[in-house]
Amino acid sequence: MSAFHFLRPEYLLLLLPAWGLVWWLLRTQNDEKKWQKIIEPKLLKHLLVEPKSHTARIAAPWQLGAVLTLMILAVSGPAWKLKASPFTEDTTKIALLVSVKESMLTTDILPTRLGRSVIKIEDLLAQKADRKAALIAYSGTAHLVLPVTGDHTIIKTFAQALDPTIMPLEGDNVQDALVLAQKELEQKGATIIVLTDSILPSNAKLALKQGYTNDMHVILWQMASKELSSRSDFENAASILDAEVVTYSRDDSDVKKISSMIESNFKDAQKADSDKYEDGGYWLVPLIFLLMLGWARQGFIAELWRRA
Repeated sequence: MSAFHFLRPEYLLLLLPAWGLVWWLLRTQNDEKKWQKIIEPKLLKHLLVEPKSHTARIAAPWQLGAVLTLMILAVSGPAWKLKASPFTEDTTKIALLVSVKESMLTTDILPTRLGRSVIKIEDLLAQKADRKAALIAYSGTAHLVLPVTGDHTIIKTFAQALDPTIMPLEGDNVQDALVLAQKELEQKGATIIVLTDSILPSNAKLALKQGYTNDMHVILWQMASKELSSRSDFENAASILDAEVVTYSRDDSDVKKISSMIESNFKDAQKADSDKYEDGGYWLVPLIFLLMLGWARQGFIAELWRRA
């Protein structure tokens, strides 16, 4: 029951006026208090005779309080069970944003930064075989190379064909690439992965001005040697975009790290899904009707509003 909670807890405040009404009804039906105003209390306890009954009957106000309590609990939305969700099928998406500029042809990591980016993409997709992905290339402009697809073979083929010579303009327009990726994904739990050798914090700020929102998980994959790339620029840009930075590694530790981040993002989005729990209030409805059957007995309403 650790997952038990109320979907609409504000309705629980109605318990205060509900039980305030019950308290008032019980108080107005207190015969002893009425007679205390007329007869000396010491004498009164000898004059009052308790009714003899072998069958105890719950007073009408208490029955009313029980029904009102259950009704309020029902409308408050008690929840403990997960409902069917698209997250159950783990169909969250990835956008692979590849920087295709001249500096990506540098050979500080072999064969080139761009060539190694393609290899890293292949390794990542091999670990996430059931994950759909989109491919975006950017330089001075950003372009959707492939929309979201589950065909990883075609993603690898198009990624291998990326080259600065096919880009219309030289530059580092990561801001347009981020906006384009956000429009393409449009899903909670999606992850944007930027494979680049450099990123300017000013471009990250431009992305926010151009409509990019920090609703999606962003990973900045630093595809360059530590000696020839500015870690501080990546960290500053990550701070602006609420992103994470992963440094290139010769082995597959960076791929495993990003794979783990994607999985964590998926789980976080699943937890944050406010509609993932079923409203269990309907389970209380039969009990409410069962208690209300007692209201059908003769004289119940008169007993409920009886005044001392």
